[in-house]
Amino acid sequence: MELATPRRLVALVDCSAFYVSCERVFDPSLEGVPVAVLSNNDGCVIARSQEVKEAGVKMGEPFFKCRDDLAAIGAAVFSSNYTLYGDMSRRVMETLLTRSPDVVPYSIDEAFVYLPTGGRTGDALRAYAEDWARETRRRVLQWTGIPVRVSVAETKTLAKAASEYARAQLAAGDEPVVCFYGHPDRDAFLQGLDVEDVWGVGRRWGQSLRCLGGSTASKLARMEDRVIRQRYNVVLLRTVLELRGIPAVQDGDGPVTRKTMIRSRSFGEPVEDLATIRRAVATHAARAAEKLRTEGLVAGRVGAFCTTKGYGDGPHRTGWVEGDLVCASNRTQDVIRAALGALERGYLSRDDRGRPYRYRKAGVVLGDLRPEGTEQHVLFTPAETVERTPEWSASQARLMAAVDAANRRFGRRSVAFASMGAPSTLRQTRDGTPGAPMWEMRRESMSPRYTTRWDQLAVVRTE
Repeated sequence: MELATPRRLVALVDCSAFYVSCERVFDPSLEGVPVAVLSNNDGCVIARSQEVKEAGVKMGEPFFKCRDDLAAIGAAVFSSNYTLYGDMSRRVMETLLTRSPDVVPYSIDEAFVYLPTGGRTGDALRAYAEDWARETRRRVLQWTGIPVRVSVAETKTLAKAASEYARAQLAAGDEPVVCFYGHPDRDAFLQGLDVEDVWGVGRRWGQSLRCLGGSTASKLARMEDRVIRQRYNVVLLRTVLELRGIPAVQDGDGPVTRKTMIRSRSFGEPVEDLATIRRAVATHAARAAEKLRTEGLVAGRVGAFCTTKGYGDGPHRTGWVEGDLVCASNRTQDVIRAALGALERGYLSRDDRGRPYRYRKAGVVLGDLRPEGTEQHVLFTPAETVERTPEWSASQARLMAAVDAANRRFGRRSVAFASMGAPSTLRQTRDGTPGAPMWEMRRESMSPRYTTRWDQLAVVRTE
């Protein structure tokens, strides 16, 4: 059957082992060396080099279980360096914009890129798409040092499937670049692709689809629309249409305004005293308020929680309290004040038997979010808002903008509020310098922030 000529093709650019690749960019000695990157608090393996995969270490495996296996193969193990990874992701996305003006980031290490067909058809279109993909891969590698897979197809779902085909090419030693439009192996690959590996099909849907004869991507594409609508929903129907080469998963017309925001982190070690938890909650509240301002939102409700998470010995509990703000706000002072008030109402130091609670996580929850400028003001002004004249509000907005600008330029906590506190004790980093507060997540093997800290820039020497 002759393929219809699409108006445009969609490419998926997927960074290979992104966190590992970021570490290797600034430390070439890691090339060819097994590398693993750990999750928050150095808990689980979340990124693996090919050497680590071949050693049998699974994704998400607890570090304490595979520590000896990683040591046996001489693996370099790193804590998550989110600052570095975020900046490298930005560089990759900016590079992709030089290849097409229509780039849609999908995650920190993936993006969809649209290619107009330019009137090309058949083999000419496929050859053009493959050449474009090769040049894109070459440019991203040259400009950022990050290796990527590039897969092109008529739809996002097919591009996702093609990325798995490119992954197999990479494992076989070939260049991980493929255009699925008119590809001779496409049908055979989709016939062998398990339905649960199709983008948008989860485990529960996969089990159900197998019972109806849709065990592979190819069989799912041939199922009747009526059956999909009756037994599932329009989301799965869109996936089916995309597998047939019909674009159905569209990019949103605009960002969806969120209704809630949660900012929390697990502690690096159990915490019992309220003063330490207050500093953690105040820090989370400050960062949540900064995020509100970035997105042009205000919050009408603020809550705080602390939890033991049910780990270890001793009593367990979760304290969660929230309340309304008199006037919706994104001022850091307002959010911190409300969060700390909620924390103190929800915190307990001991249970009925006098045993101390050892808290392992705390955070803030912001609700009733709405666009800034639409907040409802009160008719009878309470004491805490008596001075909120337009002039006062404008001056506070300038103050918050100045705080945000300073923290962006000089690093977080460059300008801090008193309730965030100066940590009484700091962890020591590998080079012996003071690190993060004791309550922050444990990252004992984090690499330098090469691209965002002057004192941690990579140094190159020549003879």
